[in-house]
Amino acid sequence: MIVRRVGIGAALVLVVLLDIWQHVHIVTLGYEVEQSEQKRKAMQQMHKQLLVEVETLSDLDRIERIATAKLGMIKPQEGQVVLVQRGAPSDASRDLSRPLATPLRIAKKGP
Repeated sequence: MIVRRVGIGAALVLVVLLDIWQHVHIVTLGYEVEQSEQKRKAMQQMHKQLLVEVETLSDLDRIERIATAKLGMIKPQEGQVVLVQRGAPSDASRDLSRPLATPLRIAKKGP
């Protein structure tokens, strides 16, 4: 009889301990979810900032200013730009997503 009561008591203690562990685990997971949500929001904000930076850095007027002011480049003169047509590759190796003849603009070096 005593052994049975001790067994029932041990089983009851085990059930209580498992219930406490489960609640602690749920609270811990809740904190982890909250931290992950905060990181996600911070990453979304950083993504937006990076998109703005990409737009700013790829502005053609800005690139032209840097090319002329810092790199000493100039716009090509009349007749300096030559349009070159690429020939069609063989059908076996042809990339079907690109047109057969794509114009390519190059500038000849000045005098």
